[in-house]
Amino acid sequence: MVGIGQPSNQGSDSGPANPKSLSLHKNVRELPLSSERPCFRLLEIEAAGRREDALRGGAATYDLKDPCDIDYDALSYCWMAPDATEQITLNGEEFPISKNLSAALRQFRALQQEQQQAAASSPPKLWVDAMCINQNDNAEKSHQVTLMRDIYASARRVFSWLGEADEHSALAFDTLRRFAASADGGTLDTAATARQLSGEAVERRAAIQRFVRRPYFFRMWIVQEVVAAKEATLFWGPHSIDFDDACVAMERITGSDFYPFSQETANLSYVWRWRDAYHGRNTSGGDEELDLRLFLDTRDKSATDPRDKIYSLRGIAKERIRASIHVDYDDSIRNVYTNFSKHILKIRPDLQILSAVMVRHADSSIYELPSYVPDWTQPKYGGGILQRYYRFKPTHLFRASGKTKPHVVVADDGSDGISVEGLRLDTISCVIDIKSLLVRGPVSSTTVTESVLHELAENTIPTGTYSFTAEPAWMANFRTLTADRTALSPRIGDGYRSANFSRFSDVDLQKPNHIPTGLPDSLWEEVSKAVEVIVEDKDLFVTEKGYVGLGHETCAAGDVVCIFFGGEVPFLVRPDGGADGHGFRFLGECYVHGIMDGEAMDGRGALEKFLLM
Repeated sequence: MVGIGQPSNQGSDSGPANPKSLSLHKNVRELPLSSERPCFRLLEIEAAGRREDALRGGAATYDLKDPCDIDYDALSYCWMAPDATEQITLNGEEFPISKNLSAALRQFRALQQEQQQAAASSPPKLWVDAMCINQNDNAEKSHQVTLMRDIYASARRVFSWLGEADEHSALAFDTLRRFAASADGGTLDTAATARQLSGEAVERRAAIQRFVRRPYFFRMWIVQEVVAAKEATLFWGPHSIDFDDACVAMERITGSDFYPFSQETANLSYVWRWRDAYHGRNTSGGDEELDLRLFLDTRDKSATDPRDKIYSLRGIAKERIRASIHVDYDDSIRNVYTNFSKHILKIRPDLQILSAVMVRHADSSIYELPSYVPDWTQPKYGGGILQRYYRFKPTHLFRASGKTKPHVVVADDGSDGISVEGLRLDTISCVIDIKSLLVRGPVSSTTVTESVLHELAENTIPTGTYSFTAEPAWMANFRTLTADRTALSPRIGDGYRSANFSRFSDVDLQKPNHIPTGLPDSLWEEVSKAVEVIVEDKDLFVTEKGYVGLGHETCAAGDVVCIFFGGEVPFLVRPDGGADGHGFRFLGECYVHGIMDGEAMDGRGALEKFLLM
């Protein structure tokens, strides 16, 4: 894990406290790395009698393409606080390292000695980013990052260090091992294991919570390091478990309701899925897993250097993306992000990267990015229109632009603007603060019921019927403010509905564009929770022609609703004074009820080229 790529909010990984000594150390002075060949440095840690003995070792350079077999392990870890430094003596000279790295090296040394005694083998070499790369030389760092995938993929094993053990470590790993070993007849129904552990459920759940919240799992760089590995082992102090076994266990733990599924548990699920795709074990959706989806799904992971939100995934991304990412730590963050967006828009048959733009980021972003470029340092939110596609039937995915392909022109003169072809659907006439209308009751919670929806319809569709779909107004409002993706949506796949929305199994959703009336309060309460997430950063809007839509909270009267060719969803733009008055500021995706399946393309009007600035 390259030191430039660690986050500041989960334990800083900005590097050792005395960076000057890194560039002057013997490793750099006497072991230079060629930029013409895939050369890298490896360490050998000397044996010691006791764990607390000083760390000592040596280093040498090697060529990744050498025909001889280089037996080495690679360390994957967090740099943590840079001011808590210790020392290792390398080639006779002291080298400052973080406390967390020191603990990892001591555990590696102890494990290495056990293995040597058992097999009488030579000590394995070790690759550690902080000690094998000159972090103060951008040229060396840039070249080494292009080799990172191969370094981890060629290692005998990736040693994934979670940190020193605490009172939860042993119990957490014991719980993981028990669930990993229990297949209950070959199925993922591990209710029997959950019952066996029910007597210690409180303690074991606390241990699992501590495990999934380890800072290690929130880092950008660990994704490539673990995904590319032939074999990865998680170490929490002296306790260890195979990474894939831990992922199997977490799937069974959450599947049996022993521990709830959450974004924290999903951190492991995602990496496991990417490992399967990278190693060809995923026969369903593997191509998309390592394409743009990889960058979208890691958005909430942390990196100290914002460029690593792109660079750290380069090695495992599909070739058509990897080839376009030129690693250069002297390049500006603005250029890295802008060039990445332009390339994605050139090569993909859709405009999904535009759905990653969130206008609320504009107030906190410091990089002055073009309006159509996502700020990858900013978090994603749960209410994106294109999120949760996996819920939909394949025949019911959004396709607002019908069967059209993107028409995007990216200037080759280095300017920021791009031209996107499409249709101007309508203009927003009014915006409704939907959250204030839905928050009710003594605890001010989001409340959605049929009666509330009837009230809301009086403000948006006073005729009582939504003319574009012939639906009752309240029903059209509901499908709009939920982006048509709750348990009551006709788009949801039957398998997903039965597995995740079992409480709605008796609801008749067979009629197109129809939601049954008279649903019990308990179901509306569940729907209300989903709506609260969806509208968290959204407002409802009505257009001049009477369309009802859902857009990001900064949309305003006068904003233009567009359907860009190749877009699954419509988009909002705002006229901008630049480009001789013909430019637009891109605002983001939106949902407009009645056009999400390409209806507006049937009698489409004149084509227009939108210059996004």
